[in-house]
Amino acid sequence: MSKTLKQPGRPLLLACMLAGAMPTAHARTLLLNPFHDPFAQVTAGLAHCPVASPPTYTRAELREVEHHRVERGNSCYLAGRCRYASSYDYDRGIAAGLFPALSAAPALRGTTLWVLVEGRFVQLFGCVTDKAQIGQAQALAQRWPDVQAVLPTLMVGTRGRPPYTLLTHPR
Repeated sequence: MSKTLKQPGRPLLLACMLAGAMPTAHARTLLLNPFHDPFAQVTAGLAHCPVASPPTYTRAELREVEHHRVERGNSCYLAGRCRYASSYDYDRGIAAGLFPALSAAPALRGTTLWVLVEGRFVQLFGCVTDKAQIGQAQALAQRWPDVQAVLPTLMVGTRGRPPYTLLTHPR
């Protein structure tokens, strides 16, 4: 007597996909700034500067980053270095004052800059006309209340490969 094994049907395949057992196109989709970190272009004085990308993550990357953000955000408070429960709670307030200050800074005329504020860290992207402007932008941001660190990722001029991730348009 032989038994016939049934092959799994579509319901099982769908259940596996929903459970994450199989990669899907949905999992590879890039999510544009899913944490809503403050990101903006603050100056536009240097034409043809390569456009910086806001933070993007795949769903898998998002799951990895979520844990890190919770741990990093809360450790600041637990260590007594933050008054808010998460270091990310400062970001909107930092951006509200810093973005206009960078835009209005006379030393930064002739630059094209994007700024990302993430967990009290300020990241600067874009193009400057000379190296002195890198230091000026960094110093202005570093003096801003509640900023923990400033990471300048800037290029002098607009030629060559930028040291930051570029905005790409989906096909």
